[in-house]
Amino acid sequence: MFPLGTRPGPPPRLPRPVPPFLGETTDSYLRRLAIANELHPDDLRVHLAGRRGHAPVTLDALAAATGRSPRALAWALPELRPGVAPRAGQVLPGHVRRTVCWHCSARRGVFSYATAWQPAESCICPDHRIWLGSAAHPRQPGQYDVGGLADILQAQRRHYRLARRHGRKEAIDAIAAAAHITALWARHGFYRDRRIPLIRALRDEVPLTGKLPSGDAVTAVVTYPETVDLARVLAKPRWRIPTPIAAGDLQRFQHEVRSYTGIGYEHEDSRYDPLFRWFQKRRGRPR
Repeated sequence: MFPLGTRPGPPPRLPRPVPPFLGETTDSYLRRLAIANELHPDDLRVHLAGRRGHAPVTLDALAAATGRSPRALAWALPELRPGVAPRAGQVLPGHVRRTVCWHCSARRGVFSYATAWQPAESCICPDHRIWLGSAAHPRQPGQYDVGGLADILQAQRRHYRLARRHGRKEAIDAIAAAAHITALWARHGFYRDRRIPLIRALRDEVPLTGKLPSGDAVTAVVTYPETVDLARVLAKPRWRIPTPIAAGDLQRFQHEVRSYTGIGYEHEDSRYDPLFRWFQKRRGRPR
């Protein structure tokens, strides 16, 4: 260590300055940079900061150690951009943290996972058609090859249109509500005709009951088409914005759910119907 515990100048350049992924989280990049240079992540932070402790990593120090310009690093690493609070929970509006597609990682010679901020509506790698995770469960484990599953690929296109039409914030809220509902449907085996072929394609077998246990990693991907279609209904201002119920509202809502999702939805006036509960919160109980 240096006499006063700090380095007098910028850190020396590392022998293997691996490039960051676009949108990569700072922790992910530092971990990969440490692995590439056979360092412990804590030792890399000491190398960058010039002292031990919890000193923040700066763009200038990282630029000196990697040979990349501060501007290029700030573009790739949004958490280090000027004005972004350290450890901010939401660095980029409308983005979520996801694991980078393993094909993209392998193509760059990266054989450990990397995490990046990605648009919430981008659930599938556009280059390799690998499932990355929904906006509701972006970090759930499991990257599935969905290249041969037309229903999921088409749902991704509808998801893009949903975000463009209503905005990312409304799309995220609608997808989160819809994903909660479809996950409960999957757990109880409701409306499973569309779901069963997707489970079979990804797992080669389907549970005898057709039900998926709570927390199953495959749930988010096999419910994705119905989640997006249901979200297209929930995102509409006439259902999203709370207003007193009017005559015919419930019947109109049921009709739209059936039309958009293709399921034979009929509400059950009970606490076991999550979609009806969502409707009640915005309209009240039908008379």
